Amino acid sequence: MRTLALLAAAATIVACAGPEGTVPSVQPSSGETPRGGLVISLNRVIAGHFRLIAPLCVGQRWDIRYPAGGVPGEVMAAAGLPIRPGDTAEFRNYMPDVPTNVTSLSGPAVLFSPNLVTPYNVAGEAGEQYSFWRYTFPLPGVYEFFDTNAGTPGRPVVDSYYGTTTYVGEATGPKGTVCVDAPGCEASLECLAGKDDPGCCKCVGVCCDRDDQCAAGTTCLRGRCVDPSQIE
Repeated sequence: MRTLALLAAAATIVACAGPEGTVPSVQPSSGETPRGGLVISLNRVIAGHFRLIAPLCVGQRWDIRYPAGGVPGEVMAAAGLPIRPGDTAEFRNYMPDVPTNVTSLSGPAVLFSPNLVTPYNVAGEAGEQYSFWRYTFPLPGVYEFFDTNAGTPGRPVVDSYYGTTTYVGEATGPKGTVCVDAPGCEASLECLAGKDDPGCCKCVGVCCDRDDQCAAGTTCLRGRCVDPSQIE
């Protein structure tokens, strides 16, 4: 049923993504070692209580200063974790009896994990067990991910053969974001304004800790720069 539900969801979302309309296959865990700091916990069990950790945004933060009073504007690297193509992240489900997966079909490359559930890649840390999946980011860009087990509310996908309905959870917004930049990319106000240059950094105005790390007209909400008109 997991395969059928994912294929139905992927077929609906990816149908117009390319001339072939190819449905992605579930991807095995990367054999690469995760880069230090690139462990993404989808949830945790704290003092015996299950907690979701969402949404989150992993990547470089940039301070954005616009021109004012004759002072030129600039974009400066701030906190956060710079992520480059070729870096590997490890996604963890600390409640491995409950199916959770990592799905991103709209970024520069597809993420399509198996269900992170026992007995898949089970490990332990500080007395807590978790199921994990590793992914090596091939391209720079913004990877928004969600869990197709999220249930309602969500976008209903009806299986054309069985007639069953699966609720795909991206309707409530991404569970998280991973932003990847090419080394030596250009971070500037011109790039932020949409300069047509493949050398521009992709992560300026994406992850944030404060509003001044977001482009004009957007705000920082739970680590992600968003359009205030889209906040419910």
